[in-house]
Amino acid sequence: MTLPATARLGEHVSFLSGFAFKSAFFNTEGEGLPIVRIRDVKAGRSDTYYSGEYDPKFIVSDGDYLIGMDGEFSLARWRGGKALLNQRVCKVESVSDRLDAGYLVRFLPSALKAIEDATPFVTVKHLSVKALRDIEIPLPPLAEQRRIAAVLDQVDALRARRRQAAALLADLAGSVFLDMFGGPSDILENWPTRPLGDALDFLTSGSRGWAKYYTDDPRVLFLRIQNVRGGELLLDDIAYVTPPQTKEAERTRVRAGDVLLSITADLGRVAVVPEELGDAHINQHLAILRAPSLNPNFLAEYISSPAGQRQILGRNRQAVKAGLNFDDVRSLRIPVPPRDMQDTFDRRLRETRRTRDAHHVHLARLDELFASLQQRAFTGQLWEHEPAQP
Repeated sequence: MTLPATARLGEHVSFLSGFAFKSAFFNTEGEGLPIVRIRDVKAGRSDTYYSGEYDPKFIVSDGDYLIGMDGEFSLARWRGGKALLNQRVCKVESVSDRLDAGYLVRFLPSALKAIEDATPFVTVKHLSVKALRDIEIPLPPLAEQRRIAAVLDQVDALRARRRQAAALLADLAGSVFLDMFGGPSDILENWPTRPLGDALDFLTSGSRGWAKYYTDDPRVLFLRIQNVRGGELLLDDIAYVTPPQTKEAERTRVRAGDVLLSITADLGRVAVVPEELGDAHINQHLAILRAPSLNPNFLAEYISSPAGQRQILGRNRQAVKAGLNFDDVRSLRIPVPPRDMQDTFDRRLRETRRTRDAHHVHLARLDELFASLQQRAFTGQLWEHEPAQP
């Protein structure tokens, strides 16, 4: 294997650093031009405007590539229309005829991440234009650069389509719920209603002071507010406990089918405890709603819906204390469609989630493929198994 020749990025790329525009002329009323700050680079648009005088050389347009120079060193393509380049953001201004622009933008993210990871910081990491210019970029022949960029573009397009499909499926549950039961203006008129308390067999919240029971032993989960969202448990940031043998511990143990509701801080998050979860307890920010007469996924989706969230926020006692008390929870007015309709929704929801999860599995594989292709492309290994040309 022969590694491709490299060159300093500064020999082939020029960068334009943003200007320190005076914040006195910033506004959110749409006066002047949008101004691109670090927070706007990845978003590709800005809601902040600048109404003062400016040098036209700091104008950016759709399609320009921008780099955030503080915190996370990110590259993104601007799509927010004519705008102004603020300080600590720079623009890829020009590229030499020996470097393909598509190849450059495929190479830069990993190079920026390497600099970010190697940069010490006290409060915020800073990237200099000099560091950008000193990046060594592999420089195979131009035709090879274009070929590499085309392969990475194709795989990245597949990733984008998978992400879009997964996002649409994530939104589908709410759409199915609205189609079956109604929207915030009419759902409580379409069906018989009752206070949630009348349907509850059990309502409790978690206990304080469980940090002393934390352990690395993964046998018993400790569910916190970050684990609850969108009707499902998120277990990518999970704590474990060795629970005491007390009535308090037994009270806060969850069962399959329980609906968990956040009652302090970020109110109104919900999740349904799945059958396969195993032994788990909740902390003080969560409540267990056990309502066997209601399908738990129906109940969770209603609480997550605009109609349910309106009631949650209307009962928020933020002025007195952060959150909801049990009387607030019991007083929530809930629709009660026939149980077979609730169960039909449950089945459709599960089917949607299975399809979504399959998309996530495929997306993870595409992410791995993309990372592998990037690594091989920029070390001269992408075509090493191709037969030699006669």
